[in-house]
Amino acid sequence: MITRGVIKNIKTSSVLINSIKSTQRSFSSKVNYDEIYKKHLKISEKKFNKKEIIQTIKDNTLFSWNPTEAAANKALIMEKGEGVYFYDTDGKKYIDFNSQAMCSNLGHTVPEEVIKAIEEQLRSAAYAYPCSIVTPIKAKLSMLLADLFPGDINHFYYTSGGAESNETAMRMARLFTGRHKILARYRSYHGATLGAMTLTGDPRRWNSEPGASGVVHFMDPYPYSFKWGETEEQITEMSLKYLRETISYEGAKNIAAIFIEPVTGTNGILKPPKGYLEGIRKICDETGILMVCDEVMNGFGRTGEMFGFMNSQEEVIPDIVTMAKGINGAYLPLGAVGCRDRIADHFKVNPIGIGSTYNSHPVTLASAYAALQYFLKNRVLDNVKTLEPVLKKHMEQLKQRHPTVKSYRSLGLFGIVELQKNSKGEPFIEYNGPPHPAMTKLSSDFVENGLYTLCRWSSFFTNPPLTINEKELKEGFEILDKSLTNLDKYFEK
Repeated sequence: MITRGVIKNIKTSSVLINSIKSTQRSFSSKVNYDEIYKKHLKISEKKFNKKEIIQTIKDNTLFSWNPTEAAANKALIMEKGEGVYFYDTDGKKYIDFNSQAMCSNLGHTVPEEVIKAIEEQLRSAAYAYPCSIVTPIKAKLSMLLADLFPGDINHFYYTSGGAESNETAMRMARLFTGRHKILARYRSYHGATLGAMTLTGDPRRWNSEPGASGVVHFMDPYPYSFKWGETEEQITEMSLKYLRETISYEGAKNIAAIFIEPVTGTNGILKPPKGYLEGIRKICDETGILMVCDEVMNGFGRTGEMFGFMNSQEEVIPDIVTMAKGINGAYLPLGAVGCRDRIADHFKVNPIGIGSTYNSHPVTLASAYAALQYFLKNRVLDNVKTLEPVLKKHMEQLKQRHPTVKSYRSLGLFGIVELQKNSKGEPFIEYNGPPHPAMTKLSSDFVENGLYTLCRWSSFFTNPPLTINEKELKEGFEILDKSLTNLDKYFEK
């Protein structure tokens, strides 16, 4: 029986609903979308000056990592790129000595075949839902990657970038092994998403803590403050002995995977000592732990080998490999995860448990297929091998000329210069320490003199596009030389 009270409640609800609808209509009616379109039709045709660009960036965007106000004030404005250079709005030219985020491996001129491949894919099939639809380009790229990878790494899962690739690898490892813990090294960076940042060992991890569960960090072959030994053999022996002890503390039966950058990237450009990768492979084989190699920065030629894990004396085949950046020269957002046949066989009959809208995006896959063909056709890897000793020669010359240069390391076109403030070898900035005016000045001198690279603590990187030539490499080092002359004034004798 419907009572008078029920009728009253129904009427009240009806009034409330109509009120909400009226509010929605009135709010919507205040937005003149035609005017917004007309406004931006004019804006799209307008050339912004530097002041307008920076102010709009401050008003409408947020920066990665750093406070937006400070970052915007010193940001470079890239208007166009060409080869190993890019230009600002005033026409000033900068040589790119870090390949942006160590990713613009083919330089800033997009090869015509890559542009053509992207355009054709946009015209034929611009998007396909990856859960239930496949594309010809997905098949072709997967076949090419299977040809490039050694061993039985024959199956690939496509993501939007490196961090997502590492997140995917974490989940795959846990589902495949039925274990939860994951080991990762302290001198490492694996990406900015929650799981990938928890894998990360360097201080960028701190703002994300407590982070994802189950990640345990262990020491690298090359810690900052002490040595495992004086020779590579000693370092390898002690590092692996320590790793075995860490595994015994955590329980091998609980550990799904060990994540490593085969050649450490932003934490020092550190080549693994002899036998180290082989030793990790052996430990993983003995314990059922998966060996996961993060090739996001190493991969596709940066280290002088196609992949970083190939920098070993004996063949080492990881169980899972993550990649991004060099897979297509960062022309479009793309990452991937490769795995061995036995892991792929598991996921042929079990769900992988991960997916997103942009997985296997056909346009990004087309960019990679064309970029990798360009890489092979133009023998880019040969260029890296040819210029590797030239890079080392220039670095040695810097060391001989400048007292502030403490040491350098490089592999392929993957380099770092370590700086010192005195003859004791003390750095300008301690590990994760506060800024030092000398390093601030060095960074500004690089920019002033027309060079872009990354300075981190008391070091700077030499990671140019893999397509650079000897003349351009020399040009970059001449700028470094000039800038270091100013830094030498801060040297404490």
